Amino acid sequence: MKSQKLIKLFFLFVSITAIAASGCSKTDNVLGPNLGSGVTFQISQQTGLNGGTEFLFKPSANIKVSRIISKLDAQQFADTISYTNTNYVYSRDTTYIINEYTSVQNGQQWKFNFTGSFPGQNNSNYDVTSNYTVQ
Repeated sequence: MKSQKLIKLFFLFVSITAIAASGCSKTDNVLGPNLGSGVTFQISQQTGLNGGTEFLFKPSANIKVSRIISKLDAQQFADTISYTNTNYVYSRDTTYIINEYTSVQNGQQWKFNFTGSFPGQNNSNYDVTSNYTVQ
């Protein structure tokens, strides 16, 4: 009697395992769908065409960008840039301008929040914040 119960439990376990395994997609990322830490952004600055400070970013991977929020918490300033062409792929080998700002001073601590996705990967969204101190 005990051996029949053990055999039934064994087959139940095998069945549940088989069902769970068949429901997994082989195209899923190892890191899962939200790769928040799958990309980093190198922030830099340069003098802008209008005399202000341009902030720039260089991604560590090829990405798509849907939004960038530039924040200067000390002055309660936030600027949101929403991109309409969310299919454009930003190359990891290129530096891009975020925006130009005036009254930027050395030592200010800015935060840049990037939201987007990885090209060619379903459900591969990221939401990453990079900190930068003005030089």
